[in-house]
Amino acid sequence: MVSLPSRQPDRIKNAEIDRLLYQVHVIKIDAKGLAEGLTREQLNWSPGPGRWSVAQCLDHLNAINAASASLLERAVAEGRRKAMLKDGPYAYGFLSRWFLKTMEPPVTRRVGAPRKFRPAAERSVDEVLPPFLSLHERIEDLVRQADGLDLVRIKVPSPVTSLIRYSLGMAFWLLTAHDRRHLWQARQVLQDRRFPHAQQRAPAQTATSSS
Repeated sequence: MVSLPSRQPDRIKNAEIDRLLYQVHVIKIDAKGLAEGLTREQLNWSPGPGRWSVAQCLDHLNAINAASASLLERAVAEGRRKAMLKDGPYAYGFLSRWFLKTMEPPVTRRVGAPRKFRPAAERSVDEVLPPFLSLHERIEDLVRQADGLDLVRIKVPSPVTSLIRYSLGMAFWLLTAHDRRHLWQARQVLQDRRFPHAQQRAPAQTATSSS
């Protein structure tokens, strides 16, 4: 466990955008700390039937975040095109805030992933970690592009179903909460007493954060 990174000065108009950027930055550090140095066996070890490995947690996040990033990209571009601007602060509805709270770890209720976002049975670290970090750099860029937009009026469809739409700001918060949920899940795998420690993993660092 390492101390959280300090916030770097940025030309951000909106305090909420600043907090989101910090969250994404911490998530990247956390993912690297969890996966770097693991052997292929360790990365793909599962605690039991129906339980995901570290690789599967990251693979699932890569699949759903790639879909989310494309939807966020379109929403940000449309907000700019329509000049839907507002510096905040923003107020999100009760249901959105409740859903966000249920998404955060520790996980008390498990929900099955939609088929299109289910992870592969096995992956290498190069197949999951570099794409994860690259996606989150893209998400950081989208958060910056959203600075000055109306984070409540601009809507984004859920990557699971277009029948559900969130405010742009809430979509970013849900993405980071969903990341934390599955990074927490991956950490439980590493802490399982049955986890294969026969081959020593290289030193790695982790960081956690709350919104």
